[in-house]
Amino acid sequence: MRERLQAWATYFAAVGMALWAAAGILFLLGNQPRERLIALLAVGVILFAIYIFARPSEVRAAVTSRGARYGSNALVMSIAFVGIIALLNFMGSRYHATEDLTANKTNTLSPLTVQVLKNLKEPVQALAFFTNSGSNNRQDVENTLREYAAQTDKFTYRFIDPEAEPQVANDYKVQFDGTIVMVRGTRRQNVTATDEQSLTNAIVQVSQDTQPTIYFTTGHGEHSPDDSGQNGYSAFKSALEQENYKVATLNLATITNTLPSDISALVIAGPRQAFDPSEVKLVQDYLNTKNGRVLVMLDPQTNTGLDDMLKTWGVIVQNDVVFDPKLGLSGQPQVPVFVNYGSHTITQDLTGIASFFPGARSLAETSPAPTNKTITALLTTSDASWGETDFASIQNQTAQYNQGTDIKGPLNIAYAVETTGSNKPARLVVVGNSSFISNGVVNTRLSAAGGQPVNTGNGQFMFNSLNWLAGQENLIAIPAKSPDQHPIFLTGEQTSFVFWSTFLMIPGAILVLGGLVWWRRR
Repeated sequence: MRERLQAWATYFAAVGMALWAAAGILFLLGNQPRERLIALLAVGVILFAIYIFARPSEVRAAVTSRGARYGSNALVMSIAFVGIIALLNFMGSRYHATEDLTANKTNTLSPLTVQVLKNLKEPVQALAFFTNSGSNNRQDVENTLREYAAQTDKFTYRFIDPEAEPQVANDYKVQFDGTIVMVRGTRRQNVTATDEQSLTNAIVQVSQDTQPTIYFTTGHGEHSPDDSGQNGYSAFKSALEQENYKVATLNLATITNTLPSDISALVIAGPRQAFDPSEVKLVQDYLNTKNGRVLVMLDPQTNTGLDDMLKTWGVIVQNDVVFDPKLGLSGQPQVPVFVNYGSHTITQDLTGIASFFPGARSLAETSPAPTNKTITALLTTSDASWGETDFASIQNQTAQYNQGTDIKGPLNIAYAVETTGSNKPARLVVVGNSSFISNGVVNTRLSAAGGQPVNTGNGQFMFNSLNWLAGQENLIAIPAKSPDQHPIFLTGEQTSFVFWSTFLMIPGAILVLGGLVWWRRR
């Protein structure tokens, strides 16, 4: 029988190895029945066993030859190498450790994000709905979520293919590929943007038990959050609602005793008519007896009736228009630009980000300052600025600094005030401008370098102010990190050298070295 099999032994061995190769390819392709793979491997083993039975002397000679010994050594080294790589991957999956070597720490989470994750009191899970076919940035998102999970055991994540599991996507109201749902108990927060600020704020929002409410006063010609015109605040209202804020309006003339109980902060946005004394008392009582949180934005040449109240909080409203020829937007001295800010929670992440305030009045501190309040200047103009008090010269476009009548800079146009000695202090922010966050200004987004669109800090300053007032410091805006690019420009000679050294010299050197080794061992 062995003699008859010898003639076909080579074919048996070839078919057996072909079956093993087919089993390997099918395994890599995935979605193959396990029984099919086992059958191919088993038939391959049987055919190769027939070859060994038919030609035992050839197998023995092959195993004991010098080539086999070298081959076995190479096989052992290969197996050891694969084993080491597998062990490193296993250790990497169990123990997360990374080092960000980029110049501006592009891949490092901001301290605010780390603080939010460390302060989680209940587990939060991120459900990332990404299709396998259409999600181009899935790997980047997975890397980011892995960094989040490495900060605390209270944050976990998993990916779900909405096409493979449409019912799960429907349960979580997912409409777009790339949506991430933050889940804490029964609370959910959907987010479609995958930048660090959006993800971190979604975690903060889902961790909250109540929705903060911002009230805007009406009845005095203020900017309205419902106005979609150039002077309205509708764009900012939409942004607030996306950050889990509830936005409402409030006419103080209709209030008899106290402000609504659900108020998180009160915004007075550029009134054109004076507040009635009874309305001023409502605001004052809210600050003094309820540890209230108020943002007041005042424009030049307006009498709001709030000056005396603000003075009791250490802020003097000056009757002028700020000119800053040194730091004016596109050469416009009446539109001061700010890049450096005062040291405060509101401004801690704005360094290097420009904001501009078209048509501002200056503010000053009382002397002496109130003993139970901390006052911080947030926005200060350059030493070349002044506060113009001759309003007729502004109309005639002949305004210039006049010693004795005008106010010499540097000038402050924004203050943050906080009471001391309380677990929940009262907080007040006063800004000498109200149009900096209007639809017209936000949509224009002009730069001082030729009118090109830029990302200004106006929105971030406003967000940060309201977040601080409402006690939502964790929602302070996190600026996007731009990739630090270092392009390399090669001369023609350098390009030729790189091409020929990689295309010819290195492969040629390897070929010559291999030939020398073969010559010595032959």
